[in-house]
Amino acid sequence: MRKKWLFIICLGIMFFFLTYTGFTRSHYYFNGKVTAISKNYDYINVSGEDFYIAQNCRVAIHKEVNGAFFENPASLRDIKIGDWVTIKVIDNLVTEILIERYKR
Repeated sequence: MRKKWLFIICLGIMFFFLTYTGFTRSHYYFNGKVTAISKNYDYINVSGEDFYIAQNCRVAIHKEVNGAFFENPASLRDIKIGDWVTIKVIDNLVTEILIERYKR
């Protein structure tokens, strides 16, 4: 009887960890030119691809000064149409935007 319960508990724990790691989301980075951004900053189009912007999206500006690259904090208002950006995407939701000002 004890071995049966121990087997069921171990099987349940194994099933939990297999489903948890199997359904985790991965992210990817997308680089391109901003072609459109909505007025309330919840939608962005980068090189023809549409993405939604997370409410707590991190935004930064990358600059090059004398061969060194610097990252300064920014806001969604700093994004302009025509800017080159690198975005971090999880399930079509942008969680991070890096504005690359040195590519102008």
